[in-house]
Amino acid sequence: MIIYLRILSHEAEDFVKEVAIDDTLTFADLHNCIQETLAYDATQMASFFTTDSDWNKEMEITLFDMSDSGSDAIKVMQETLISDFLYEEGQRLLYVYDFFSERAFFMEVIQIANGNLEKPNFYRNEGKAPEQIMIGDITDDIKGSSYHDFEDEFDGSLDSMKFDELDNLDNDINFDELADQY
Repeated sequence: MIIYLRILSHEAEDFVKEVAIDDTLTFADLHNCIQETLAYDATQMASFFTTDSDWNKEMEITLFDMSDSGSDAIKVMQETLISDFLYEEGQRLLYVYDFFSERAFFMEVIQIANGNLEKPNFYRNEGKAPEQIMIGDITDDIKGSSYHDFEDEFDGSLDSMKFDELDNLDNDINFDELADQY
């Protein structure tokens, strides 16, 4: 059977992808196809989640097995066939591609047809994909911060050591003399 999936992003309104995949392939095949098509780094952590009709997460299908006890609530992409979870129109998935910021694509089965495919095929590619990882927001916050931005968080305990005064310290330390003392 061929499963047809529509992929949408809440970050990019014009982003619409549709992919056809044989149900005998694995979720790893689907993951790799998405990553390649969007020019993402396929080694980054990612997971599929089956969901109910309101997008509430149910079963996780993860790239790497990180569970301690082999939980039944977590499957591994490489070992999980598409047919294990996708078999009727209207089924929904979340594809978390930015694990640390929990950014995801919304996926829905839009059609099922008889036939076979050797590999997944994107047949609709509209819009620009969002960036894979959003680190810039964090680094911009840090770069724009100064000692004074954090001073209130420490209840003034930093008053005794002003970082601005570090430049005034005598940097002419003779390490040879110090070593001789010990």
